[in-house]
Amino acid sequence: MPNIETTTAIFLDDDGGVTAAQLVEQTGLTQDELETLIDSGAIAPRDYRASPWTFSARCIVIARSARSLRDEFALDDAHAVAILLRFAQRIEELERALRAYRPR
Repeated sequence: MPNIETTTAIFLDDDGGVTAAQLVEQTGLTQDELETLIDSGAIAPRDYRASPWTFSARCIVIARSARSLRDEFALDDAHAVAILLRFAQRIEELERALRAYRPR
């Protein structure tokens, strides 16, 4: 019997919102890892004063990147994951800026 892999597609837009529980469910991070990413500023709720927090759907991509970094580098420390994620985000920002200044 052939092995069939299923995939879930999520439409990401900034108008939609997700809860912390949905982020954990959709990304494979633990609640503690997610809280560390929030504390480090790598992921930010739409409004820190709101309860419960909601996040833009874009945070799913960021949190999945964090999980990939955690798994790829076999990291047990969520703070190390947060640092790597912030470095990766900064590199992406610098690459976008560089592309904007390159002559076409």
